[in-house]
Amino acid sequence: MPKTTQEETANKDLTAVEIHSCAAENSTMSFPLGALCIKTALNTMKPQVFRAAVYENLVTYDYREQAEKCAERKPQAVGLSVYIWNYEWMCSFAAELKRLYPEVIVFAGGPQASAFRADFPDFLNFAVTGEGEVTTPRLLLKAFELKKEGKEIKEVVQSELPDLNTLESPFLSGQADNQLRNTDAVLWEMTRGCPFGCAFCFESRGNRSVRDYPIERIKEEFFYLLKFDICKVFVLDPTFNLNMDRAKEILTFLIENAPADMHFTFEIRAELIDSELARLLASLNCSVQIGLQSSDEKVLKNINRSFDRARFERNMKLLSREGVAFGLDVIIGLPGDTLHTFRSTLDFAVSLQPSNIDCFILSLLPGTELNEKKELLGLKTDESVMRNLVSSPTFSEKDICQAKDLAHAMDLFYTKGEADMWIHCILETLNISACNLFSLFSKWMKQTGRSEEEDIWILQDDFVTSLFEKTSNGKLVPAIRSFMELHQGLCYVRDCGEPATLELSYTPDDLSVLDRMSLSEFVKTRKPRHCTPTIDLDYDGSVIIR
Repeated sequence: MPKTTQEETANKDLTAVEIHSCAAENSTMSFPLGALCIKTALNTMKPQVFRAAVYENLVTYDYREQAEKCAERKPQAVGLSVYIWNYEWMCSFAAELKRLYPEVIVFAGGPQASAFRADFPDFLNFAVTGEGEVTTPRLLLKAFELKKEGKEIKEVVQSELPDLNTLESPFLSGQADNQLRNTDAVLWEMTRGCPFGCAFCFESRGNRSVRDYPIERIKEEFFYLLKFDICKVFVLDPTFNLNMDRAKEILTFLIENAPADMHFTFEIRAELIDSELARLLASLNCSVQIGLQSSDEKVLKNINRSFDRARFERNMKLLSREGVAFGLDVIIGLPGDTLHTFRSTLDFAVSLQPSNIDCFILSLLPGTELNEKKELLGLKTDESVMRNLVSSPTFSEKDICQAKDLAHAMDLFYTKGEADMWIHCILETLNISACNLFSLFSKWMKQTGRSEEEDIWILQDDFVTSLFEKTSNGKLVPAIRSFMELHQGLCYVRDCGEPATLELSYTPDDLSVLDRMSLSEFVKTRKPRHCTPTIDLDYDGSVIIR
């Protein structure tokens, strides 16, 4: 059943509007912020004309059933919050709704609304591209005026940019209260816009101005979220640290006011990190995501990005030294990318010891520069709604498949296995690259018939033991297994908040030197000593080993 807000105005003279969102799954990212922004713009108009409500759907819902229920409620207008992952569902839903209820006005907004420029469907009255708070209410009023005259509006309109200093907040206006009561996770905006022109991204088109919400509004929204016990916040700003002084002011405020169990996720630009920012991030319960995309300068130049390898590496070390959890994004198949450059990128990414690496196959999203140039660049895609790359002049279909298999093995072994703190010991001892290790892991999984459904830490232990024994490094197994077990225990306690008792062949104090000593040297200079330490959380949330 889709969820809907209940704070409907008793005045029946107001025009009833439903705004439908549709998420791929229930997660932090499914919070319908875009739909709530339009609802807020409609419900806070002066004088009040509309009575808008948000309905939340999932792509797994039967669109026919949801269309029937919507038709039974008989709203006078229905809005669609359209993204690439829900485009087909929304179109099917709206077409069925229009068949059941022809008199309803249907409009659309969201990142994928630009697709309606090339293919304007019969079920749609109008679509708004870009930020819709100002333009959507105006077009909706126009649609109803034309309807009175027996006419119909049929157009796609580029939105007028709202003034963020005066724009009503979905949180502070109470328009998001129902959603906030039913979740512990939200999306939160502090700025809009991105100055960079990455050719694969929606943000690369149109107005690249960056506009900030007032700091006072951000502070008020934060305290409002606290009233609802929100504990997971994903900050949507494309580059949170673009304005360093502002970013540091916000981080300082959050450090002083956020409860310890409130976690924030930020997207930041690696080149803009400095030591002060790293220290502030380390003082907050947060993680950051950073777009590497590729470590090849020529590949990045093809998508309008520059890359200073030494600076990138230096700034990642700043984060690591301060203990900031960070992840890297990598794209497979950018123009000029090859299997070789992708493998080099993955090896470089692992060397930086991020907590996670997310690999994505290139998607040619409608409205992006790469999509418009795909024929010129020889980029071939599949027929899925995501338009994923199948091949390019430098990346054959066979190589794409190999890259995807390698990325899958990396995701299982490295990211899900939380191997960032100990994988360097294996790579140095065996003198192999990270990609070679992931390939060996993938082959081992297939040859032994092991399942991805098994405990990943058991899979890691068994694979590493097998690999060391096959390479005449069997005498090192107790040490590497103990080092892995220690970090697995630390991860378990941090993730679950429960104590863990370990079975180790060396003491935790001895194992700590493996961050700066080779495994072979360690075994030569440290004597095994069986121990069973317990890892737990201290009163302040820090990890202790007894």
